[in-house]
Amino acid sequence: MDTEQLLRECIVAVCDVPADRVRPDAELDSLGIDSLASAEVIFELEIRTGRQLPNHVLRKIGGLRTVGAVAAELDAVLAEPAGPGGP
Repeated sequence: MDTEQLLRECIVAVCDVPADRVRPDAELDSLGIDSLASAEVIFELEIRTGRQLPNHVLRKIGGLRTVGAVAAELDAVLAEPAGPGGP
């Protein structure tokens, strides 16, 4: 599954928004994603990928505006090898 699709599914699950609203150009605040919701989405991604994301990811995502920008950042992070003890 691609990162953007996985992110969309996590946003739908965590934020209880209709899937058709979670488009690459959708702004996070328009979906009700604040800092707490961002952390919950990241946690859901970690569960679904079986991988703990680095702490800086949440801070970096906090500065991004759209679903597509977050997906691109996550693509870069998930392409890196997992750290020690990771899958």
